[in-house]
Amino acid sequence: MKLKTTIYFITLFTTLILSVQAQDTEDTLMIYGRNRFYKTHLPIGYDFSKQYPVVFVFHGGLGNPDLTEKQTGFSKKADEEGFIVVYPYGTGSFDKKLLTWNTWNCCGYADKKNINDIDFINAVLKQIKEKYSIDEKRVYATGLSNGGMMCYLIASELSELFAAVAPVAGAMFDTTSSNPKSEVSMIIFNSADDLHVPYNGGAGEKSLVDVEYLPVETTVNLWVDKYNAFLMSKSESSAFFKTNYKNSNGTEIVLYKMLSGGHSWPGGEKIRRFADNPIKSVSATDLIWEFFKNNPKH
Repeated sequence: MKLKTTIYFITLFTTLILSVQAQDTEDTLMIYGRNRFYKTHLPIGYDFSKQYPVVFVFHGGLGNPDLTEKQTGFSKKADEEGFIVVYPYGTGSFDKKLLTWNTWNCCGYADKKNINDIDFINAVLKQIKEKYSIDEKRVYATGLSNGGMMCYLIASELSELFAAVAPVAGAMFDTTSSNPKSEVSMIIFNSADDLHVPYNGGAGEKSLVDVEYLPVETTVNLWVDKYNAFLMSKSESSAFFKTNYKNSNGTEIVLYKMLSGGHSWPGGEKIRRFADNPIKSVSATDLIWEFFKNNPKH
């Protein structure tokens, strides 16, 4: 009896400790004969009796979740605001490094091997729902560059599961690939001086892939037209031009045209020596989370 009581209190104490600490795990999924991986960050004070929003954060081309977590600061934001973060791994020739996503006509290994990343993300979301207590009306996605392209692909292919997406320095390639079943709100960041994914479209002067991108505003107008949205407001600051669209269902599209920062995460960390310097007067992470909070699934 004494031993059982001792075990009970040890278990209870361990549960209480874990509930007040942030928790990071890495999980594996077998899909189409390939091991796929993702990291999960549970916020400080995670409580299974509550339902939590989930934010998928996609690394850029030749990146990985560790770099993206550092770059964006989304785990810190999750601890402050109380949501779950999922950092999926793309695929590549090396173990968990130099990874890419297959997003229509791009990029790298994932494109060449025709990896089905949409089925992977769908499988990850199903597993997250089984393991954790989540608010299914508050599932979101964001990412940089090739990860931003994943956001557009999710808005096209998994629109019924995601409430909003936030592509940063991302792009689309044509106006015909997207056929969403449901509306997904969007907050979009692109820089006027990006030489990898040019704001005005075409091939990037510093792009590592041989592709032609749509102009950012053509992409925005594509979604505005799909959702029958209308212009709500325009504003500007020394750092950006902001344009806001909304439709009668409450679906929002917001474009931040950054005036500097190149191919980077506004307000984020510079994670590679040769990378562009992020603008520091604007935090994409803060703006994205505020947007997500205000845009659950209709």
